[in-house]
Amino acid sequence: MAISNLFIIGAGFTKAICDNAPLNKDFLEKVVGPEPDNSPLGRIWSEYGLSDIEILLTRFDLDLHNETGCFTENDRKDINEQIAKYFSRFRFQIDAKFLDKVRWLLPFIHILSDNDVIISLNYDCFLEGFLDYYEVWSPRGGYHIIKNMNDDSLPENQRNIQILKIHGSENFREASFFKKPESMYVDVEINSTLFPRSGKNQQLWGGLDSSPYVIAPSFIKQFALELQYLLLDAIQFAKIATNIIIIGCGLRPEDSHLQLVLNGFLKDPLWKKKRIFIVSPDACKKKKEIEQFWGRKIFNQENLIIWNSVFDENAILWLSEKLRN
Repeated sequence: MAISNLFIIGAGFTKAICDNAPLNKDFLEKVVGPEPDNSPLGRIWSEYGLSDIEILLTRFDLDLHNETGCFTENDRKDINEQIAKYFSRFRFQIDAKFLDKVRWLLPFIHILSDNDVIISLNYDCFLEGFLDYYEVWSPRGGYHIIKNMNDDSLPENQRNIQILKIHGSENFREASFFKKPESMYVDVEINSTLFPRSGKNQQLWGGLDSSPYVIAPSFIKQFALELQYLLLDAIQFAKIATNIIIIGCGLRPEDSHLQLVLNGFLKDPLWKKKRIFIVSPDACKKKKEIEQFWGRKIFNQENLIIWNSVFDENAILWLSEKLRN
C-alpha cells in the first residue's frame, strides 16, 4: 500500500481552531485552574507543588510505582477521567456559528490523499469530527486497530485514511474482557456529539466497567497493548510514506516514540526523494535540531521545508502549493 502523506498532529492544530485549547506549558492551569483545587489533578498538584504537568505526573508515577506516596491506581484513573472530560469541550460542532468559524480549514481536506496516515497526539476529537462531517473519514476502521465491535452499521472509511491516536483519546474506553476480567482492552465510543455523521442515532461504548483511556502527560508512559501496536505500525507506515507533515507539534527530543517514527521515515536508501514539512512557530528551531541529529549536509530546501508560524489558512495554502510541486 502506497502512502503519500504521514501527518503528525500536535496541540497547535486544535489551538488554531479553539483559542482556549491548552499547549503543554499551560496544560495544568487550563485543566485545573490558576491554583490547586480538590479535583484529582488539583490534589496531586497541591501535594507535589509542581506546575509543569509532565514533571508533576512523572513524580506521581514514580511514587505510585514504588508505592511510596499517598496516592493509588484509582487516583491515576481519576486523573485520566478528568483529562478526558476536559478535552470533550473541543469537539466538532455543527451549529452555523461554529461551521463558519472553521470554514478556513476546509482546504485542508484537499491536502489529504487516500491511504494517508495521521498520527494525532491530541486527546480531543475535533479533527475526527471535522473529517467525519465532511465525509472524508469514518470511525469505522478509521482508528486503525482501535474499533468498536458494534460499528457494522456505520459508514465505511472509504478513503482508508487512518488516525493513530498514540496517546489515547477522550473517546477511547478501557474495559475488561467478559470471560477474562483480569485482562483489559481498548475500544472507541461513538455517538452523535463526537461524530455528527457516523454517530447519528448511535450510542456505542465499551463495557459497563469501561473508563476513559488517555495517557496523561508524563515521562513514564505505560501503553495498553493496542496502543503499543499503534506505535509499531506508525513506524512501519513512516517507512513507506513519501512525505511527513508535522503540524503544531513540538517534536521534543524526550518524546522517543516520535523520534522513532521520524527515524523510520528517513532510514531509507531513497530518503532524498522524501520530504519533511514542519508547520510551527518553532519550525526554524525544529529544522536545526533535525539537521544536527542527522547531519546538516543531507538536508536542503527541497526535502526539509518549514512554515515558521502558526497553523492557519495561509499555512494550508502554502502546504497545498508545496505538495503539488
